[in-house]
Amino acid sequence: MKTILILFITTLFFISCSKKEEIKTSDSQKNDSASQINKEVKSNTTDNAKPNESLSEGIKDIVYETDNLPKSVKYEGKIVAGAKWEDKNGKNVLIICETEEKSSGDNRSKELFGYQYLLEGENAKMLWKVNDFIKDCPVDVSLALITGSLTVTDINKDGIAENTFLYRMSCKGDVSPDDMKLIMHEGENKYAIRGEMIQVMNGEKYGGQMNTDPSFNKAPAGFFAYAREQWKKYETEKIGNQ
Repeated sequence: MKTILILFITTLFFISCSKKEEIKTSDSQKNDSASQINKEVKSNTTDNAKPNESLSEGIKDIVYETDNLPKSVKYEGKIVAGAKWEDKNGKNVLIICETEEKSSGDNRSKELFGYQYLLEGENAKMLWKVNDFIKDCPVDVSLALITGSLTVTDINKDGIAENTFLYRMSCKGDVSPDDMKLIMHEGENKYAIRGEMIQVMNGEKYGGQMNTDPSFNKAPAGFFAYAREQWKKYETEKIGNQ
């Protein structure tokens, strides 16, 4: 009787252990399966995720500063903004400069300059120069780069950077809208939009004229869309409490 009882208990013990092992194995398989699914989801997410495409992709070492310029970089006025980068043309530097307002009797004058240079060591070759001005203005003068409007891009991804900036200008004795200009270059090719800002005063809008230069008709795809976007970004000025 004792022998039978011992055999019965032993059998129950082995059956119990076997079931625990089965449960343990099953749990392990579930964990392995869940782990594999997580890996596949993660892998698919990584494979399908596309990084945001930068408009300056392919252009190297873009910095919006003008420190340590070679002495061969010549300019007039005071540097108010600039950028450096490297593209297929080589090392580039762009600077925007403004002169101080000058008075002659009751008349006032001011100038704005833009330059792009190609750098090779300490040597600099001017790629283009832009000059705009207001001269002999008998009332208030305004001529200034619009802060933050200078950008370096490669919209058509050809490895040659475009650069774009906007500035405002006026000679006026009232509160009418300032003129505004957008200048865009790719290498020596120049594109422009000219017009006036939108002025919002007491709930009313004034100005807003925008004239696109015919040069955009032959511009690469995407150039005008980007230029117009930049124009719209900076064209509105609110006067007083709105």
